[in-house]
Amino acid sequence: MKFCSLSSCSYANSVVIQSRNTCILIDCGIRKRNLKPYLEQIGLSLGDIDAVLVTHCHSDHTYGLRHLLKLKNLPVCSTVNVLKQVNSCCTFYEQPDFYALHYNSEKKLGDIVVTPYRLSHDVATVGYIITGDGERLGFITDTGFVPENCFKSFKQLDYLYIESNHDPEMYKTSAKPWHVIKRNLGPTGHLSNEQCGQALQTMDLSGCKLVMLAHLSEDDNEPQKAMQNARQYLPPEMALASAPARTPGLWSDRIIKP
Repeated sequence: MKFCSLSSCSYANSVVIQSRNTCILIDCGIRKRNLKPYLEQIGLSLGDIDAVLVTHCHSDHTYGLRHLLKLKNLPVCSTVNVLKQVNSCCTFYEQPDFYALHYNSEKKLGDIVVTPYRLSHDVATVGYIITGDGERLGFITDTGFVPENCFKSFKQLDYLYIESNHDPEMYKTSAKPWHVIKRNLGPTGHLSNEQCGQALQTMDLSGCKLVMLAHLSEDDNEPQKAMQNARQYLPPEMALASAPARTPGLWSDRIIKP
């Protein structure tokens, strides 16, 4: 199994996960004009996508979903609460094929198994453990803190995709309104670099091959800051990367074995 970030920032988020026989998209915040070109850059087409997982309804994760579903009818999967909010927020051309997942319960999509976990954001939001080809990926973004259930369940991972959204010090000179800063720093906001580091320190990452930092703020963070912070909590042999903001990154297997 391998994965690749198509876009990761406060503007648009989407990740492709591919196993031997199945290809799924986590979120589709990508604009209409970028979706096909981004997939082509990593050697895929719309025809390769088998399903969409959604983490939550915010537009940076769902903006391109209605366009994607107009081009190809795909199952859209998440928990009931998330799907209800997505259905309310997105103006779909036709009613999507929604498939409800249950917290902490496995669901098979082709030869990939997905398990959703409750996160702490200002709307219903889930993280995932995704298993395929005998490997496990932990996926955690858009949460004000990492809940205890994730620390208990996110074990024996081969890969971890985790939010490292902002540097609190940079907020001191931020142009953002105070209510936005307060929200992002709060328990239903986003993980800071320091919170990400604490999570890496607490998680059992023995055997993990790659940690990818995600959802970095373009205004209130820098990849170098996030990477330097995370590096101190990881063994030197573990690969560490930062997902590019508005362009596809490398497939995970190329990062581990360049």
